[in-house]
Amino acid sequence: MNTDNDRSAIIAVLNAESAAWLKRDLAALAENWVQSPQARRMVSLAQLGTQVQEGWDAIFANFKHMAEQYPDSFADNRVQHEKMNIVVHGETAWVTYDQVGVPSDDNFEMVGIQHELKIFHRIDGQWKIMCIVVMLRSVDHEVCPLIEIGLDKKVLWMNGFAHERISEHPALLISGGRLRVRNRKHDIAFDDAIAWAGHLLKSHLPQGLGSRLSRAVVLGESSDATPILCWLVIEDGKLLVSFDDEKQLKRKMTIAQGVYGLTASQAQLAELLASGNDLKLASQKLGVSINTVRTHLQRMFDKTGVRSQSALVATLFSVEAPS
Repeated sequence: MNTDNDRSAIIAVLNAESAAWLKRDLAALAENWVQSPQARRMVSLAQLGTQVQEGWDAIFANFKHMAEQYPDSFADNRVQHEKMNIVVHGETAWVTYDQVGVPSDDNFEMVGIQHELKIFHRIDGQWKIMCIVVMLRSVDHEVCPLIEIGLDKKVLWMNGFAHERISEHPALLISGGRLRVRNRKHDIAFDDAIAWAGHLLKSHLPQGLGSRLSRAVVLGESSDATPILCWLVIEDGKLLVSFDDEKQLKRKMTIAQGVYGLTASQAQLAELLASGNDLKLASQKLGVSINTVRTHLQRMFDKTGVRSQSALVATLFSVEAPS
C-alpha cells in the first residue's frame, strides 16, 4: 500500500467534492460519496443548531435543498483547506482540516471558518466519502475584540480585533501572559465575574443556553465619570472577554428595556454611556439638552434602584432573558 498515493487520491476527492458543490453540480458531488444507508452527515452550526442526516438519500436531499436555497455557483478558489491532517488505515481514512471561505460582497454562504472531519472508505480501489462532520463556531465570525482566558486569567487565544485594540484599552492589559485590570481596586468585580463563569462552565448547561450567557463588568470610570465596560461571555464552551461589542450592547439593551420599562430615549442614553460617551457627548448625539439627559439618567436611577452611572451600566447590561 502506497500511503502517499492514498493521501493524494483522498485530497483529490475532497477537492472534487468541494468544487462540485461550489458549481452546484450535484451529480458530480454524488460521485465522491458512498451512496449507502451507512453514510452520515452531521453539522453543528452556531446559529442554526445541530443537524444529522442518516443515509445517502437523506444527505442528497439536504444537498438538493441547500442548492435550491443558494443557487449561485462559485469558483473553486472561494474555499481553502488549511491545517489538514490525513490518517490512512487499511480501507478507511479520516481527514481533519479547517475550511476557510473567502469573503466577498455576494451571496456566498460558506464565508468564514468551518472545522471539518471527513471519513473515507475505499471501494473497488476508489476512495469515497462515508461521513462528514462540520462544526462552525460563532467566535470565528465575530467582529468585536475577543480574548479567550482560563479561570486563572491566562490568555489562551485572541482574535485580530483584540490584538489591534488591547494595548489602548483604558482598563485592561496583558501582563505575564494573563489578562489583568489596570486599576487593582476593580479586581474584585473582574474576579467575581470569572468565578461566575467558572461555575457555569463546570455545570451541565441546557443545550444552547451557553451561547447566550454573558455578564457586564464595570472596570472603573474615565476622568469624566463615564463607565468603562467589558463583557465576560460563555460562548462555544469557552470563557471569553469582549469589549467594544456593539452587538452585545444592543442585545442586552433590548432585554433590559423590557425588564426595567425604559423608554426608547433612556435606552439610547444607556447604550451611549456603555459605549464610553459622557453626558455632554450623549446629549449632542441624542440632539437634546444636557438637562434632558440628566433627567433621563435620574429616571433610570429610580427604575433600577442604583445611584451611579457605573452601577447603572452594570445593572442594565447584566440582565439575561428567561431561558
